Amino acid sequence: MHDSSARPMERGSTDREQQARGPAKDPTGCGYVTRSMSDTATGSNEKRPSRSRWRSWIEWGLIVAFLLFLQFTPQGKQLLGLMQRGILATGLITPDIAFAEKNDVPASWDVHLESLDGESFSLEAYRGKVVFMNLWATWCAPCIAEMPYIQNLYEDVASEDIVFVMISVDESREAARQFVQRRGFTFPVYFPMGGLPEPYSTRTIPTTYVISADGQLATVHTGMAKVDTPEFKSFLRSLVRGDERL
Repeated sequence: MHDSSARPMERGSTDREQQARGPAKDPTGCGYVTRSMSDTATGSNEKRPSRSRWRSWIEWGLIVAFLLFLQFTPQGKQLLGLMQRGILATGLITPDIAFAEKNDVPASWDVHLESLDGESFSLEAYRGKVVFMNLWATWCAPCIAEMPYIQNLYEDVASEDIVFVMISVDESREAARQFVQRRGFTFPVYFPMGGLPEPYSTRTIPTTYVISADGQLATVHTGMAKVDTPEFKSFLRSLVRGDERL
């Protein structure tokens, strides 16, 4: 028979009574049963940072492996060159075209080179001309990225008055020869015969030097650049005309 006068059991009273009695005995006699639902949840949360750390290590490992792939494998360098060429295509990186002050930075003609055909050559032969000189290497991804634009510039402005001197600093000359032939570049490529004098000694490639017809360094650009812009072409042609420097 249902006693309607009986008070309903207060919710949670069983839990409070259990807490008052203390933890239950482990039937095995080895201790107390202390884990509850909240304890289990807490224990689960304590394991998550460990899994997160492993995930972070794996992610960083993949990033490092990808960077090593880009830097030290031929396929990676080619991919990196394509990525950097895409950056150049935006037109955000262009060479500096501000003139050096007149007679402030004289060029040096004491540069002795060897052509792809093995013929000796001296930069002195180009005295009185506008010289576009670039230091590069086949293992340099930024160099590879800018070369199609240098080829475009060469095809557009190369003449008796504007000459190109592409200096490869590769240890393997054969690698440079094969690279140029495989890519179909037609600009003149040379190898240095000894160290380069000031002001061409640099640890950064690519580096581009433009020498004016009067023997001054018109501009120096370190790093890759999109050189086939109308502004840069006009700059080179202004050097041929001998326009006043800014």
